[in-house]
Amino acid sequence: MKKMKKKFFNDEFVRGLIVLITIFIIALFFPRSETIDKEVRIGDIWTSKDLIAQFSFPVLKYPDEYERDVQDAQKSVLPIFELNDTSSSFALNSIGVFTDKFKKDSRDFVEGKISIDSILNLYSLDIKPVEAQELLLHLDDNFFNELKLILKNLVEYIYSTGYLNLSKEEIDRDSIFVRIRKVEEKHSKDIFFDKNDIESILIESIEKIEDRKAIVVPLIKVFFKDFVKPNLIYNERDTFLAKEEAKNRVSKNVGIVLENERIVAKHQKITEDIKRKIDSYRRIKFEKGERFDTILQFFGKFLHITVLLLILGIYIFLFRKKVYSNTSKILILSIILILISFFAYISSRIEIDLPVEYLIFIPTASMLVTIIFDSRLGFYVTVVASLIIGGIRGNDYTIATANIVAGALAVYSVRDIKNRSQIFRSLLFILLGYFTTIVAFGLERFSSFTEISNEVIFALANSIISPVLTYGLLIFFERIFNVTTDLTLIELADFNHPLLQELRLKALGTFHHSVNMSILSESAAKAIGANTILTKVGALYHDVGKIVEPNYFIENIRDERSEHEDLDPEHSAQIILNHVEEGIDIARKYNLPEEIIDFIPMHHGTTQVQYFLTIAKKLKKKIDEDKFRYPGPKPKSKETAIVMLADAVESMSRNLEVVNEEVLSELIDEVIRKRFFEGQLDDSNLTLKDLTKIKESFVNTLLGFYHQRIEYPEN
Repeated sequence: MKKMKKKFFNDEFVRGLIVLITIFIIALFFPRSETIDKEVRIGDIWTSKDLIAQFSFPVLKYPDEYERDVQDAQKSVLPIFELNDTSSSFALNSIGVFTDKFKKDSRDFVEGKISIDSILNLYSLDIKPVEAQELLLHLDDNFFNELKLILKNLVEYIYSTGYLNLSKEEIDRDSIFVRIRKVEEKHSKDIFFDKNDIESILIESIEKIEDRKAIVVPLIKVFFKDFVKPNLIYNERDTFLAKEEAKNRVSKNVGIVLENERIVAKHQKITEDIKRKIDSYRRIKFEKGERFDTILQFFGKFLHITVLLLILGIYIFLFRKKVYSNTSKILILSIILILISFFAYISSRIEIDLPVEYLIFIPTASMLVTIIFDSRLGFYVTVVASLIIGGIRGNDYTIATANIVAGALAVYSVRDIKNRSQIFRSLLFILLGYFTTIVAFGLERFSSFTEISNEVIFALANSIISPVLTYGLLIFFERIFNVTTDLTLIELADFNHPLLQELRLKALGTFHHSVNMSILSESAAKAIGANTILTKVGALYHDVGKIVEPNYFIENIRDERSEHEDLDPEHSAQIILNHVEEGIDIARKYNLPEEIIDFIPMHHGTTQVQYFLTIAKKLKKKIDEDKFRYPGPKPKSKETAIVMLADAVESMSRNLEVVNEEVLSELIDEVIRKRFFEGQLDDSNLTLKDLTKIKESFVNTLLGFYHQRIEYPEN
């Protein structure tokens, strides 16, 4: 699986596909108009020749304007309620049935056929059984006639007015249409009853009843609950159709421009009316275009973006081979460019009279690329991304220039970043870049103080948000794509890192050896222009495998007696060789980046454990020399090669009895010569000039380690 993944992420075809997809997506964000001209703003001066209409066309409303008109039209539509005649007749007919049923049940109680509890439960009578018995025993025909009359009067009163099936709070209009036999009449909703009104009417009516109130009140409530239903029913379907009809009646136009009519004259100031005509003309002309013209236009956009990305691609191919050959890094650049283009597209689609174009986070892209890759690539990406968003916003030269300046300053602000909090220092540089260009262009085009202030406020928001976005996205790219940035390396160089703490605790001699090597290697890397922080950190972790069996390595042996005295040479050599594989396992356990893990096997390359090989040759005539050889691979970069040389030089220099420049030069020459003729440096890209500078750096650093103390005369 790992081999397949590695093959995928090193496949040149896949990288090319990523680039093509990136170009295609960005092309979709470009404006769909006749030409990619600068978007006009109200107050600007039309500097091109007179714009003459080639055909008659309607002047269109803006989408939000049309939507408001539609909403207003739909609000003018009143809810439609239909009269249901069966509700009143059903309720009136039910009065006799209800009272006769209660009359029969009460008679059955008197005759002992049903219990008082059955009566109480059936009619929800909330009175004591003794009181209920007394009342039921004295009910006569007059009572039932009066009950019928009360119910009849209430029902006729309610239905003669109208009973809505919705509460008045649910009806968002003051008036409604009432449809009676296909005839609609407009009425105020307040003249009708709803559920809440019915409850109030019942309470008022019941309060007037003095005689036998305890039994009449629940009877009326039960009747209304079961038999009195609304007779004015909301017709949701017809109301919806009426709203749709009102929507269809809303015009999308506010006027018309005739063929050969001048839309705007040269040097004429853009007014709201002129801007509307220009926008309508572009849109309609595009819609009138044939499909072939549309395809040609998209091809033009595709070619436009290809040319811009080609500039960036040539630079990466010629000067950043590691980026060019790494699919993950190409994908990171692709994601960043697509995100920036998306922000530019959103800013061009928002219909708002505010400078939202200053919320396109180019500085975020600038800082991300600088931190993940380097400052030169960061600047190239800044320029290309700024030109792309300028194109997306209709060849907006102003915003392209502002972003180039702000992005460039953002690049310089994180060029030599030492910690993550330094990202937030960029805020001032970004704001300075935007502020300068905004004021410059504002004065040039006679912008008002309000316009300049609004742009500065949005630029300030960008300056604040960009560092925050950079901080968050940086963590995202580091985790998802396993990117090792200088910030990651700086954090790994901290001696408080758990793995370094464990190394110091379990193998103190190895820890000191690694620290000395990191100083030695860092100076050499600086001398030849290699990555100093990568070299330093690689040296710190190159021997972490010695944590497993530290007492078998000479720098950790405190007693005169060595653990190897009880072992045969092959076994001893195997223990020494094992620290490479064990180191790789430990490094992965602590989630060290692969760039650092590479130092563990490469600092030995395919060299041999010479000491134990020599002993073995003395003891045996025939031996397998491969059992005394490190598995490799050989150093594949200048940084790993420096650590290989530093490892040998630092170890051997500790055994010198006399330390001076001449002795050190001979020692280092011997180490470099030996590694060179063994072929260990073949894949490292080190030149003879580099080796000379490395030697000089080693000598100077080691002289600092082993400087001679001044001998003071004795008294």
